[in-house]
Amino acid sequence: MSFELDSLSYALLASIFSAAAILSARNSRGPDIHPLLLNTQSDVSRVRYPGSSAVYRSRMYPNGAPLLSTIDRTIRTLRDFYQAAFEKHKSNVFAGKRDNKSFNWCNYDAIEKKSKQVYSGLVGTAGLQPLSDTESSFVGLYAANSPDTLAIQLGCHCGGLVTVPISAESTSSHLLHVLEKSHLSVLIVDDGLMDRVLSVLSGAKTSVRYLVVLGNVNAASKEAAEKLNIQVTGLKDVVAKGSQDPVEQSQPQNTNIASIYYTSNDHEGGKAGAVLTHKNIVSVIASYMAVIPPQQRITPKDRLMHNLPIDNVFGYVLTGLICVTGGSIAYGDEVGDGDVKVDVSSNLSAALEAKPTIYASGAPFLDQVKENIEKRYGNSFLFRRGMDRKQAYFADGRLVADSKYDMLVFRDIRQKTFGSNIRLLIIDNELQSGSLAPFFRTVLGTQVLKSLNRPETCGTTTLSMFYDYLADPASCGAPLPCNEVKLEDLPDRNMTSSDTPNPRGEVWIRGNNVFAGYWNDPEATEAVMDADGWFMTSVLGEMMPNGTLKIIGFK
Repeated sequence: MSFELDSLSYALLASIFSAAAILSARNSRGPDIHPLLLNTQSDVSRVRYPGSSAVYRSRMYPNGAPLLSTIDRTIRTLRDFYQAAFEKHKSNVFAGKRDNKSFNWCNYDAIEKKSKQVYSGLVGTAGLQPLSDTESSFVGLYAANSPDTLAIQLGCHCGGLVTVPISAESTSSHLLHVLEKSHLSVLIVDDGLMDRVLSVLSGAKTSVRYLVVLGNVNAASKEAAEKLNIQVTGLKDVVAKGSQDPVEQSQPQNTNIASIYYTSNDHEGGKAGAVLTHKNIVSVIASYMAVIPPQQRITPKDRLMHNLPIDNVFGYVLTGLICVTGGSIAYGDEVGDGDVKVDVSSNLSAALEAKPTIYASGAPFLDQVKENIEKRYGNSFLFRRGMDRKQAYFADGRLVADSKYDMLVFRDIRQKTFGSNIRLLIIDNELQSGSLAPFFRTVLGTQVLKSLNRPETCGTTTLSMFYDYLADPASCGAPLPCNEVKLEDLPDRNMTSSDTPNPRGEVWIRGNNVFAGYWNDPEATEAVMDADGWFMTSVLGEMMPNGTLKIIGFK
């Protein structure tokens, strides 16, 4: 028996064999990075003191070299950072937020213009005193992230005012705590939060004298505030005043305070405000720019999307990173750090519209995304088989995104979660379980980084390395170039730097990103800072042989 094939059949067979050959060639490539680079991710000091481990640093800035503080000698403050970006990327899209299920976008030029007008309006309306590093320079922000809040923050930081961000999801008790401890006189608030603000202010004695409303000013709210001797005005009015009576922005120094972030703490009183200077924030942004390899560098084509609340400094650091490179930011629905369940589909629908290339989120939200994916696809043979096959490539040092399982199942998942453009996922504080990074690396076929973030270290302290597909699940990577890490013995917990196979103890951090102390709380500061500038994190860690930090618990 013989078979005869027409020209169309020959063409079809040729196409099939060609596709198979291409996939085979791609999947037979070598590792994405030389294994030796993954085996030595930190520089380890030769000298160690009794009770402490060796000091670990980024191998880019080894022991004996100054820690990284900036990317350029001409860039010392956030004002320097943003001015350079504004001059270079004026017409680029900068920031957007979804309103009525569609995004409204602002370019760099519009944000710069509004930032200057807001600064002038705030100084002219409330009599704020830039560069004083006192309560007279503080501006509170009780709101969700948006292009407006971004313009406000940039205007303050470029002119020497200090921002005090408060998450829109914060409780009334936390809001009151921040108002009392910071002695804020100016509070900028989302219009939807006005009732809560007035309720808090009517039952307490605070220093608030000006409320600036993002959105519509309600007549009843304005009348209620005036009874408390508080002046209410809309952001539009502040912008209009700043446009009519411009005030030259003051030039901050890198030692001036940029922001104060209030967070839970173990000392009596419960919560303290971490004071962050321009130098702190600039050093972290510069460190991210230094550790991103050339082939993964951020460009003006990149779009960041994150759901971090406004009082998470990590989100602000990523904003600065995107800004200096000319990319754009899409603000999603904010998700807190707790275990509160959210509508994952609604939250991710914004990503499907914005089409981010970089997505950042806290671990609790990504846990819920993972759970939803497993519920929908977990019983599929192709999903389970694909997970096994793709993770097997990790042992060869390869991230595969074009296998047959990607075409049959994972591409659909990717397009229905973070969109088809996603190339990098950053996880904020997945400290112990470690299941998220390998899961999303497999399903999305993208780079996934884990970061150890604290307000006191201006966000990131350690960051996992690109291409490290076999990292310990509880590892949070190596130190950033701006700081150094060591472990301090905890005899009462049976953890010492002499433990085998790896040193263990409390994680201590020192460097250019370490905060200047807690606002007006020297006792709380002394409780977490030693005389040599080491910040005691209360995090328990283990240093792995490759120089990465593994989180094993908390004090």
